[in-house]
Amino acid sequence: MSKHYSSENFNYVSSELGVIKTKNKFLFHKDSRMSFKLRHCVIHDLIKESGKQAVETKIKTKVLPNNDIYVQTLIEELYGLIGKKESQAARGTFDSNIDVYKVPAAFNKYYESNSTSEDFISFSKTCMNELSKQAKDPHRIAASGGAIVFSHFEVKGSNYFLVTMIKQKDALGLNDDLIPVRTVEIDLSKIHQAARINYDRYFNHITSQDEDKPNYLAFVSPKSNIDASGYFVSALGCSDSLPPSKATELALTGVRQFFEANVDLKPFKQPAYEAVFTYLKEKANGETASINDIEHVVRGIVPPKLGDVINNLSEFLNSDDIGLPNEFGVSQATLTRRSRVRTKSDGWELVFEKRVLGTRDGADIRYVKAENKIIISNLDDDTKAKIEKALEEKNG
Repeated sequence: MSKHYSSENFNYVSSELGVIKTKNKFLFHKDSRMSFKLRHCVIHDLIKESGKQAVETKIKTKVLPNNDIYVQTLIEELYGLIGKKESQAARGTFDSNIDVYKVPAAFNKYYESNSTSEDFISFSKTCMNELSKQAKDPHRIAASGGAIVFSHFEVKGSNYFLVTMIKQKDALGLNDDLIPVRTVEIDLSKIHQAARINYDRYFNHITSQDEDKPNYLAFVSPKSNIDASGYFVSALGCSDSLPPSKATELALTGVRQFFEANVDLKPFKQPAYEAVFTYLKEKANGETASINDIEHVVRGIVPPKLGDVINNLSEFLNSDDIGLPNEFGVSQATLTRRSRVRTKSDGWELVFEKRVLGTRDGADIRYVKAENKIIISNLDDDTKAKIEKALEEKNG
């Protein structure tokens, strides 16, 4: 069943007011944008020098206080950076090979537990053990260690588990005992690796009977470090498993939703959609498409004065709401299904995507061959308003 957590023992961060409330005081938070409740946090240390195979770990046995202002702020900052333009996330799930990867089963055990601080520490130790094993691999000789931050928290009613590797520990404001002792503004470049689990998506994945299950993992692994430090993603069992068909669908749907939601962009919705469709068609020969390329294509459609609005497109597409990976394969079959049919007769013209055409009840555009007609259903409010206005004008 889905996991629900009580607010008891949580400390609350009010985004709307831009302040952080602790038991005895209010502090202004510079960039507070979300309702945030910290459940557990611990910071371990993976000690490894680049060029050397030796690996040590410094494991803490107790969680950090979840009412500590520095701990709260640190985790909120880390959460807010994942999926930004400079740290776009790949999307996927845990690898299903439980004989090779230990973390997926360990997380499921934590997920199904009461998620006490002891459960949390136990899971973090499993992760550290796997990270240590992978870092010792002779092929990872160039890799280095760092502070490994584990956190379980709630944002706007949804639970998340975040594991982050920070190479430069001083960037976290830690003392020698791995405890945050000052407020920090984390540079995006300091997030070396990260993996975030969305509990809602995880629940939907493990309970879904459909083949097309939602992804629930977002993970960041800079390309420049993939050979040396790919051990982080490998140790946690992260798998970039989003099928090209699903990714192609998300890209097209996401662009359309983004333009639909903004009154200034709405007039450019169809040209932008068609430009992205053409771009994806060019990539359907096996090349990789990317969110950055999509943004570039769209910028060629909208006026320069709307450039600031387009700045949010990459983050929107890479968000949990859409779930498009930073890079993805393109499905020709999906593009064919999304391609447009244009037909006209005396007095009317009809343009629609093949995907909405059908012969059964429920199809947006239903073809009834025996009666020589089509039936258009599921009209949106804008279309209905235009039709009703046209009828009023016609009937005088």
